[in-house]
Amino acid sequence: MSEPVSIVVQLAAFIGDFESLLRSIVFLIGLILILHALRLAGRRFDIGGSSVPMAKIFMSFCVGAALMAFPQWVAILLSTFFGSNRVSDSSDLLAYGGNTVTSIQDSGQAIEAIVSFIQLIGFIAIARGLLFLNDAVSPNGGSRLWGPGITFIVSGTLAVNFPTFFSMMANMFAELH
Repeated sequence: MSEPVSIVVQLAAFIGDFESLLRSIVFLIGLILILHALRLAGRRFDIGGSSVPMAKIFMSFCVGAALMAFPQWVAILLSTFFGSNRVSDSSDLLAYGGNTVTSIQDSGQAIEAIVSFIQLIGFIAIARGLLFLNDAVSPNGGSRLWGPGITFIVSGTLAVNFPTFFSMMANMFAELH
């Protein structure tokens, strides 16, 4: 196995640990957002209706709940975009490629590692998009964050299911020729 491929494969062995850490961090951020929403609702009740916008309370609570149920949220996004809540693996990427890619020595392990990295980045993008949507309702000009928030969620969903997305694009452009 060549040195760059072995480095990528060794790094990919830690992806599962990073995903567990990411789930824990996202859960804690969701819990903090829900507690923040409850605190804002208490302040709105004590001080009055004009102190805190109701949209901020509602969005903080909804985003916090989505982050606490992050794996289910990702499954819902995958079902919406791809019709299946299954996260595809790298073997799906090579399903229509024939022998062109697998004939190269050690490429299978490297492709699996690269797909794992892309999927991890997709999970991070979905979480970041949700946090952008939470900030989009702030009265300090947050309305500019709706577009980036939705873009991060959509692109993260495509990255999480990269092999299926790649196969769909390959089939679509193959039909054009």
